[in-house]
Amino acid sequence: MAFWPANILSPLSRVAKSGMIVRCSRRASVVLIMFLLYVHADGFSPLHAETAPLREYQVKAAFLYTITKFVEWPALSSSVSSQTLNIAILGQDSFGDNLDVIKGKTVKGRSIAIRHVHQIEEIRDCDVVFISFSEKRRLTHILKQLQNLPVLTVADHEGFCEVGGMINLVNSKNRVVFEINVTAARRARLTISSQLLKLARIVVE
Repeated sequence: MAFWPANILSPLSRVAKSGMIVRCSRRASVVLIMFLLYVHADGFSPLHAETAPLREYQVKAAFLYTITKFVEWPALSSSVSSQTLNIAILGQDSFGDNLDVIKGKTVKGRSIAIRHVHQIEEIRDCDVVFISFSEKRRLTHILKQLQNLPVLTVADHEGFCEVGGMINLVNSKNRVVFEINVTAARRARLTISSQLLKLARIVVE
């Protein structure tokens, strides 16, 4: 039986509301369990949100995979008709072989493919892009180039959502939690499930 440590359950069991962090409702707690079961069912057990690099990016790979289950891309998007869901890693890859675990897994009938890219032009036919810390200096430029495209932008560095990124995986007291910029997602015509929003800290640009 899988053991889910408190250092994962605690941060995810809180939601953002009116600028204050409150304990989640019973319904949100059920969603949290579903979230963790998605991760567990696909080979990510047990997970500890420790900040050691290997463990940290194992957790973040699990988050990256699970988040795609709660996002809807626009029906007319050319990528939606594809049988492949493309996740791009822009810049230096800190995941190592942790991404191998999610490669080939299926989300909404589409098989996940991982790409390692260095140019914005390579992202345009991707569904998700994880923008590495190595790209922080040109982050504003990258987001500006992607803002009208149905590409989910994800990162793990401070201030990402505040400048227009969509989902930020944040290290907080040796835990991995996440922030969401709903406005940025809507601007790209992406719909993030209310179930996921209940578990996130909502950031306004």
